[in-house]
Amino acid sequence: MKPDPSAVPAEVHLCRRLRWKGFYGTPWRTPQELHAALTQSDSPFSCLHTCAAWGPDSELAAPEECTPERACFERSPHQPRRRLS
Repeated sequence: MKPDPSAVPAEVHLCRRLRWKGFYGTPWRTPQELHAALTQSDSPFSCLHTCAAWGPDSELAAPEECTPERACFERSPHQPRRRLS
């Protein structure tokens, strides 16, 4: 199931191993930009660790599933961080 595009979370968790067609060459400056990229993608997601639609724990590789609660999760260096004003 795709994330709800109208519900932008304050922080989006992006695993460094999650891949999809729109991932390459796209800089996200804010969590909202990343959330929009994830919700507007019609391409399938995959795990770079397994090269499949599931992760090393046999669970689905998808933005809403690849969260810090999973043992295989590693924060992506491409994840936008909150800026302090």
